[in-house]
Amino acid sequence: MAQLGQRFNAQDHDTTQRDYAGEVPNGIYLLEIEISEVKQTSTGTGTLLATTLSVIEPAEFKGRKIFNNNYNLENANPQAQEIGQKQFASLCRAIGVDSVEDSEELHFRAFTAKVARGKPSVGRDGKQYPGRAEIRRYYFPDEGNVPAPEIDANQPPEDAPPAPANDNRPASRAPAQQQESKPAGRRPWGSK
Repeated sequence: MAQLGQRFNAQDHDTTQRDYAGEVPNGIYLLEIEISEVKQTSTGTGTLLATTLSVIEPAEFKGRKIFNNNYNLENANPQAQEIGQKQFASLCRAIGVDSVEDSEELHFRAFTAKVARGKPSVGRDGKQYPGRAEIRRYYFPDEGNVPAPEIDANQPPEDAPPAPANDNRPASRAPAQQQESKPAGRRPWGSK
């Protein structure tokens, strides 16, 4: 048994739940990496870094997640590897880090990026799913051009009905092929 230290009254809190929150709208966001995981590519011939991002600003979307933001660090396809490494270098520059040995060094460090919805996809089950939020551009503090977070005035139409909550998540992963790096006692619940 674990004592809470005080009596918690659930009736004092709003328990309204949404069936499907959808993707965050297109816009410029202040983000941070909350979880990162090094794993093999689907073909098993390369390595990628998968990250889960959390929105810091705009305030109305604070805490919302952007899943499956992946960086190809090693790939049998040289072009895919080059693209992945350029994207990862852009992330590091946006955060203000010159070199990284452990992805956890990037956790909870704010950066600004343009986020937009990608193309719809067809799942393994044959169903069509709406496009997922993905990073389209990183803003670099060393260039002095970092815009304030804001939502774009024009948004794409909903391109498919929402999928049930767990149907659009990644398939189960083989534990032996992954190294997950979760927050190590650093601010998983608070603000900056």
